[in-house]
Amino acid sequence: MDKNKQFVVNMSAQIVGFGVNLGISFLLTPFIVQNVGSEAYGFVGLANNFVGYAQVITAALNSMAGRFITIKIHQNDTEGSNHYFTSVVITNLITSLILSIPSVLIILNLNKIVNISDTILLDVQWLWAFIFLNFLVTIISSTYSVATFVRNKLYLSSIQGIISNLLRVVVLTVAFGFFAPSVWYVGGAALIATLYLFVWNVHYTKKLLPEIKVKKQYFDVSVIKVLLSSGIWNSFSKMSSIMSTGLDLLITNLYVSSAAMGVLSVAKTMPSAILALFGTFASVFAPQLTISYAKKDYKDMKNQLWASIKFLGMFACIPVAALFAYGEIFYKLWVPSQDAKLLYTLTILSCIEFMFVLPLEGLWNLFTATNKVKQTSIYLFANSFLTIIIVLVALQFTDDDNLKLYIIAGTSTAFSVIRSLVFLPIYGAHCLNIKWTAFYPAILKNTLSVIVTSIFAVLLLNVLNIDGWLMLIVAVTLTSVFALAYNFIVLLNKRERRAFMDKMMRR
Repeated sequence: MDKNKQFVVNMSAQIVGFGVNLGISFLLTPFIVQNVGSEAYGFVGLANNFVGYAQVITAALNSMAGRFITIKIHQNDTEGSNHYFTSVVITNLITSLILSIPSVLIILNLNKIVNISDTILLDVQWLWAFIFLNFLVTIISSTYSVATFVRNKLYLSSIQGIISNLLRVVVLTVAFGFFAPSVWYVGGAALIATLYLFVWNVHYTKKLLPEIKVKKQYFDVSVIKVLLSSGIWNSFSKMSSIMSTGLDLLITNLYVSSAAMGVLSVAKTMPSAILALFGTFASVFAPQLTISYAKKDYKDMKNQLWASIKFLGMFACIPVAALFAYGEIFYKLWVPSQDAKLLYTLTILSCIEFMFVLPLEGLWNLFTATNKVKQTSIYLFANSFLTIIIVLVALQFTDDDNLKLYIIAGTSTAFSVIRSLVFLPIYGAHCLNIKWTAFYPAILKNTLSVIVTSIFAVLLLNVLNIDGWLMLIVAVTLTSVFALAYNFIVLLNKRERRAFMDKMMRR
């Protein structure tokens, strides 16, 4: 399969996989909130945030493992790839055993760490037990997921991801349908889905990488040192991300209330989904980017990045403009028991940066492929440190719970905007050895696209009577068609438009 067909297949599978996952989350969130309450649901997000804190440790090793294994295999260094693979597998197993100790201590002392009602304490403790166990299994299995990346066959993992998500739905449906509602079902279903993926990842490793063998003699401490010397900066970046946005639910729980934490958790669902979607799009370019770097084909790397920027830019304005125009209506329909206006305001505060940064998501793959993560990590840490200091200080000057939520959601976004407009485009250009202003036209075009599409969506809002899901879907569809038509004219040059039309005519 040539590179173009490989890209189309991978992208299609990733989009379908993400769509299924988003659809499941879309349907399950109001269902779970209705059955267990927003307060209990908030502890799902908080537990995942705690997992994120632990990932600071594991990221040092695993964030660069795929990159080094891919490069060794495409350099035909079977011995070297086996050293990397085995060393990471064994180290991950040891790490999981070590992390199980603090996990148990946190669960047993949960009510001493966070604010939690006695009525849901036991339920939430079981939830955290399953989510933490799921994390430990993920650590052990993570190395095996690299096989589809190495062979640039991400569609295989996407297919199994779709099935695992459907399996999660079946488990939750049976649990909520036949037993008393309990929030720990969410963690249990996630664990079952992860175990399913683990089995398939082992299968794909044997099928796609038959030369890879996990043997004791391949374990090499020097390999771990190489990975840690590069990956430690990704851990630094992970810690910075947590300081910037990953502490928001914990801060809300400690400085506002557990109920407010539940509200913020729901409000962050859509921004998180949008960012995950474009991260998924960008990830399709990552394998070929890494392979091109291994082969020292720097021209192809640049072409891949510009292609990713054009591709992501075509769609970037759609979710942002749709949220701006239809967000409040969406929340009234999605979670009618909650304060739609508050959720809408928090959501907008959480995703303003998307106006500028979504087309450039592929640049994060560049930093990993070229092993230039140190400067990125240092900047992100300084950015995040200022964020959390300002949030903690600002919270002391108000007693209004809603205002506290706005401060928590808005401060990290403000610094994210600065990062998106200053650091990311300039350092990305530096890594490619191109003019420092090279990416600003893409940022400007995307910002203009968001503004124009938002104006169209607001005008449409005043024309249509959106009183249910059907009319909301119609409005979003019309907005999407307008955005794609506008971007086709503005983002693509004459040659690219002609090439696209020629391909469509041949079909």
